[in-house]
Amino acid sequence: MGACGANKLKDLESLKEKFFRERERVKELHFNKETGFAVADALKKSLDSLIKPAFEHFFGEWDIPVTCYALGGYGRGELNFHSDIDLNLIYQGKLTEAHLEDIEAFYYFLLSLKLDLGFSPRSVDEALELSQKDLSIFTNILQRRFLSGSRELDRLFSEKFSEFLEKNRKSLVLEIVVARSDRYRKFYGTVYYQEPNVKESKGGLRDLHEAFWVSKIVYGIENYSGFLDRKILDRKNFRDVISAYDFLLRVRNHLHITSGRKSDILSFEMQRVVAEYFGFPQTRRGVEQFMKNYFNAATDLSVITKEVIKGALEELEREETKVFIPAVLSENKLIDGVFYVEGNVLFVSEEKEGDVLKDPTLVLKGFRLVQERGLELSAGTFSLFKLSAETNKEKFRKKEVLSLFREILTARKRLSYTLEIMHDTKVLGALIPDFERLRGHFQYDTYHKFTTDIHSILTVRELEKIEEKGTNAASVKEKQDFYQILQDLETPHVLFVGALFHDIGKGKPGRHEIVGAGLTRKYLSEMGFSKEEIEEVAWLVKNHLRMFHLAFRRDISDPELVEQFKNECGTEERLKKLFLLTYADIKAVGPGAWDNWKSTLLWTLYRSTLALFTEKKSAEELIAEKLKRRKGKVKELLKGKIKPESIERFFENADRDYLITYPSDEIANHLLLMKKIRKEGKEYAIYSESYPDIGFTKLTIVTKYRRGLFNEIAGILSYLGINIKGANINRAIEDDCECMVYTIHVSTVAGEALPCERIEKFEELLSKLYSGEFSSKDLPPDLMKPKSFRRNVPLPENKVKIDNKTSERYTIVEVSTYDRLGVLYAITKVLIDMGTRLRRAIITTEGNRVIDSFYITDMEYRKITDEDFLRELSGKILEVVR
Repeated sequence: MGACGANKLKDLESLKEKFFRERERVKELHFNKETGFAVADALKKSLDSLIKPAFEHFFGEWDIPVTCYALGGYGRGELNFHSDIDLNLIYQGKLTEAHLEDIEAFYYFLLSLKLDLGFSPRSVDEALELSQKDLSIFTNILQRRFLSGSRELDRLFSEKFSEFLEKNRKSLVLEIVVARSDRYRKFYGTVYYQEPNVKESKGGLRDLHEAFWVSKIVYGIENYSGFLDRKILDRKNFRDVISAYDFLLRVRNHLHITSGRKSDILSFEMQRVVAEYFGFPQTRRGVEQFMKNYFNAATDLSVITKEVIKGALEELEREETKVFIPAVLSENKLIDGVFYVEGNVLFVSEEKEGDVLKDPTLVLKGFRLVQERGLELSAGTFSLFKLSAETNKEKFRKKEVLSLFREILTARKRLSYTLEIMHDTKVLGALIPDFERLRGHFQYDTYHKFTTDIHSILTVRELEKIEEKGTNAASVKEKQDFYQILQDLETPHVLFVGALFHDIGKGKPGRHEIVGAGLTRKYLSEMGFSKEEIEEVAWLVKNHLRMFHLAFRRDISDPELVEQFKNECGTEERLKKLFLLTYADIKAVGPGAWDNWKSTLLWTLYRSTLALFTEKKSAEELIAEKLKRRKGKVKELLKGKIKPESIERFFENADRDYLITYPSDEIANHLLLMKKIRKEGKEYAIYSESYPDIGFTKLTIVTKYRRGLFNEIAGILSYLGINIKGANINRAIEDDCECMVYTIHVSTVAGEALPCERIEKFEELLSKLYSGEFSSKDLPPDLMKPKSFRRNVPLPENKVKIDNKTSERYTIVEVSTYDRLGVLYAITKVLIDMGTRLRRAIITTEGNRVIDSFYITDMEYRKITDEDFLRELSGKILEVVR
């Protein structure tokens, strides 16, 4: 290398150092709250100032034409701190060994920058061929920006690329639309996902990129201002979409800077950090306010860009069919004198646009057509409806408008589809102002996957899936059973309205189900629903958590509880509606919220309660009949093995809870094991059953009474990393021998039945516990461990509630805390130390929150009513779960 070459390399190193200093300066711009566009432009310019001279150094003396393009985001001039940076070298002619050496040297120079750089040297023909085969390469080249090199080659390549573009405009746009749909599905198909990807989720930065690509193909725009120049967007929508996009650019920049890498997921951990950057406190409330802003921005991006793409498709359709639609159609060809339909799309006659803007009844009539025929709104109609909702809010609250909305709600056909479009156009919020308040309402926890507004619409959708037999229930039979229950309802529309309104009270002071019932009465009254319908919907809203609470947090084998629930429902119709609403509500929470375990419990409560309606008998009468049949069946099963009079004594002395809990075959098995324990002088017997379809293993331990045994078992299970889903602890006296039957439902942390080796290990430690070779003192002190590797997620508040109303025989201690292995062991240790007896442990998991309900008595098997004692108990439990 000559002196001149060495000097050039030295200059390049100097430029590289300057580039990194400039990137640090740009960080200061970000922290000084410059716009996202300003920071992106500064990053682009800093990179340009390095790449252009580098290109000249490596390729400036080539003897064949060569051009360097910035592609993708770099081509648009939008860089975040750790964006992918794509460069394309286009050349014409044959590459020699010397050319290849220059390309390799340039590539290693780029690697030395330690950025996410993509570099591709391609001939003109290769670049064109690849862009025709690969959509991502095509869109990258579509956004190319000339950096340096041969202008003539740039002109030649651009001409050939434009020829391909012109010939394939519609197919390219459709491919982008399909890719958009595929991308949405990967990210749960909604803007309102709890931990969104700022670039790729629905409403992310990619939404505007796609609208830009489509508009560039169809209208030939060169930058975002083209949306305004070509009247693709009006000034308000343009301002809204650019403002939203800039907000997301700033969010992404802060994610990148904070993590030191390309990190586009707005995770729980990062939500606090980014919220603080935007001026919100790092509290739960602060994060929720920030995320509401995020979702509002993402919604604007999603909705407005969707209309841009829709408008472009309409333009291509007009060009292709050469159909001229006159601005003024004859009255007899218009629907309601206002609308017309072309290709399953609803348009507004240009002559009537002013009327629609001023008259919300016409907007609602338009939505009735959407609902009845499954139509889409044209881009113009969408904008018109949205503008009407934004500028005439008070008119949407008039009686005649709300009456039309009632017709939409009660028709049920394609209801969730229609509601979603109404929500996107802000019409739903104009009709129900409290629904607009819930737009983007975010709950900072790991259970609720969607914001409250979209969750409510998804709940309606889950009910529709039942009606269409499209629900992904646990089995074909369950799917058919759900469908049959829905078909049996006398007023199914009431259920669908209840689904929309069930969370309307969230975000207001007080219990949201009670607040929501009051709001529901107000809105439905204004819409003109009958008194009977209003009370039925309000009852559903007020009680929409009741069945969930009982099925997953209480002992549903308790006949008194079931009878009380039956009385609360009042009618079989209400029970069915509440059951379906509970199912749909859980399903709409998000992926994984509904599982076979929940299905089993909810169906059990439903069928037990339904039996009280259909049999026309009290719970006590049904239980007495059931136990009589059960005793007879046990005698039959044990004929020749145990004397009938021994079985009679057993049924007289055993706790009723035990006899209610277990079916005949299990009671028979327990009796045989009790006899075996006495005969062989053993302390206990154990067996297990796996239910892989439901995701748990049932451990049954029949044992002589041993104080604190369940606590020791819970310790062993936690030590082995086994998850406890629930436990029944029952007393059964067999010929003067006090025995206990423990039934414990367990699973892996992943929610699967236990493998054989884990069961064997548990049985080995249990044996050592009874022999005295092992005790709770041998357990490690740090037994309480998280089940997930994620540490920086929002932690639920620790709470202890005492319930002395639900059960006549037991005090129920309900503990809500962060879900960890060992938490059950810690709580039951307190219960033992405080001198209580445990009979049930019911576990419900909601995200990273566990709600454990313990049915306890004092040592004399009595309910505990001493307030001082209960306060002390609550305090000690709170201490151990901190």
